Amino acid sequence: MKKLIALIALLIAFSGCGNENNTPEQGENPSYYVYSTTSFSIDVPNDWEVISQFTSDYPTNTLIAFRNNIKEQDFIANVNVVGNDVGDTNNGDYAIEMLKKHSETLIDYKLLEQKEIEIFIGGQLTPAYRNYFEGRNSPDTDIIKFIQVYAVKDGIGYIATASFLPNEDEFVIDTCVDMVESLEIK
Repeated sequence: MKKLIALIALLIAFSGCGNENNTPEQGENPSYYVYSTTSFSIDVPNDWEVISQFTSDYPTNTLIAFRNNIKEQDFIANVNVVGNDVGDTNNGDYAIEMLKKHSETLIDYKLLEQKEIEIFIGGQLTPAYRNYFEGRNSPDTDIIKFIQVYAVKDGIGYIATASFLPNEDEFVIDTCVDMVESLEIK
């Protein structure tokens, strides 16, 4: 049951796009590489597991997922990227829409921080939101913290989501933040 809950937390967004081919590249930090597809890229720690083949438990909009290499916990810190058909919505509206959806679907939802950042979309630095919030997927599960960055290009809304337990190691949390903030839409 806890594995299913972890899987649900890993993929907290709905409907979207299929998987894509990737090309690993060396990033600026030697402890990371750049996971790159034709539509997006994200920096990934060298020692994190890549999940690219999904079972039916995963939503169809999951493009890629990454999991910390620490396996002795019931819930493992992870980052995923999903893509949703959003029409002509912009980054800010998409972030607000998704935050509203999370506030309505997560139990004990609490927005911890909303920060405007800049990420590359189509080769241009573009304002985007990084939302940090917490909640439960069901009454009998632990609170999970989430960090999300949103980007929209050509009618597709991308979300990079980090999920971790409140007592997660600060280094792992910083790694999750670095990963989601490195999202680049091509």
